[in-house]
Amino acid sequence: MSIRGKALHVGSRGLVARTERAPKLGQPVLDSRKKRIGNVSDVFGPVKSPYIVIKPASGISKTQLEGLANSDIYMGEEHGKGRKTKNMSRMRKH
Repeated sequence: MSIRGKALHVGSRGLVARTERAPKLGQPVLDSRKKRIGNVSDVFGPVKSPYIVIKPASGISKTQLEGLANSDIYMGEEHGKGRKTKNMSRMRKH
């Protein structure tokens, strides 16, 4: 896994980070020890280098999030809130 962003600060909705590219909503985020710190809950800002809000995982306190400020973050496997193609029964068949 490569570095995908940098944690900036803790906001009212979670940890704010700047990333190299826009991740999917719901994608897991890991710290430098490859421990899951939460999931992507919002993406905003410029397209080339967007900001994300990371909703903390259960068991992660606000003080732990504050300790991650100015550290590298990594993205886990993409699984987000996208639609799955195999269950698309409403599609027209040509």
